[in-house]
Amino acid sequence: MATTDSKTVKLTVTLSNEVVQALKDMASANGISVTEQLRRSISTQKWLHGVLERNERVVVENPATGKSREVEFAGGR
Repeated sequence: MATTDSKTVKLTVTLSNEVVQALKDMASANGISVTEQLRRSISTQKWLHGVLERNERVVVENPATGKSREVEFAGGR
C-alpha cells in the first residue's frame, strides 16, 4: 500500500473477473468510474455491517404494490 496524500491510499487488490465485470457494469449504469463504484460499494457494505451489528433489520418495499419484506443476510452479523 502506498500513501498518495493524507486523505487517500493507493491499494492494489486481486479480484475475480466476475467481480471486476460487476464493478464495471454498476459503474457504467451509475455513470461513475470503477474506482468511485468500489468506494460506494465499500461504503454500503460498511453501513450494512453497522446495521447488522446493531441487530437492526433491512426492509425493502415494492412501491407499486406497497408490500414490504425483510432482507436476511447469510451469516447474520
